[in-house]
Amino acid sequence: MSQKLLLYSDGGARGNPGPAAAAYIALNEAGEIIKTDTRGLGISTNNQAEYEALLMALQFAVTYGAKRVVCYLDSELVVKQLNGEYAVKSPQLQKLWSQVQKLRGEFSDICFQNVRRSNSGIAKADALVNQTLDGQKRPLSFASCDKKSVALLVNVCIRTGNMARSVDFYSRLLGLEIKNPLTIKEFNPKSVFLQDPQRRGCTLELIPSQSQVGCLPMNKPSLFDHLRFEVVDIQKIFVALKKENFPLIYEPAHGKETSIRVFVEDPNGIRIELVEHNSSV
Repeated sequence: MSQKLLLYSDGGARGNPGPAAAAYIALNEAGEIIKTDTRGLGISTNNQAEYEALLMALQFAVTYGAKRVVCYLDSELVVKQLNGEYAVKSPQLQKLWSQVQKLRGEFSDICFQNVRRSNSGIAKADALVNQTLDGQKRPLSFASCDKKSVALLVNVCIRTGNMARSVDFYSRLLGLEIKNPLTIKEFNPKSVFLQDPQRRGCTLELIPSQSQVGCLPMNKPSLFDHLRFEVVDIQKIFVALKKENFPLIYEPAHGKETSIRVFVEDPNGIRIELVEHNSSV
């Protein structure tokens, strides 16, 4: 196939950064919809989500065999960056911009056009984005927090007395993929992170039981360490927790990687780590 495709893509984040999703609508020259798709992105920014949506659309166009594409976006910033009118200063956006540049070579003709949000194609893509965001589960919320204070479960930590055996169990038998490949000799005392290779989601962190590095103090023996959530407004959540007298193990503190962390216990005594990343886009 070598026909022309019209691609309408849209991405959005609730919180900026916050839970995000991307979607696109692909039409042929007759204006008939031939493909729609949407997916969640985890924690992201609006601009990152816009790029991710465009990449999804372009990857479909490559698979479809189209050689000419017109890309419609309601993000003036992204369009002007792709057309060379604006510089791409954000490191995160530079990576996404580079991915778009690589895909450009797959087409004999490609252009990027900025359209209003009211455009029918963009409106349909936007509806898909919101549908995806509405369907995402929010594992932790507080009645005294507004919608911007969203907590997304990103990490579960458990302790193991036999790292090699645990890694083999979760990777070989359950199909999780090691995110930080290490040799067996290097397992001790470092953590090993595993994740479903097919979907973005919660990461399993295996921690040597004898290691206390980066973990909360152990009040009683347990193989379970803590849950980690990424949040948008940690100060607002901290105030809500304190007001309702939840046990705060550590108060907000800046981490090594430009992040702020709060450690708290839930009503069952399960330890929770809340993290807000300070990186700007």
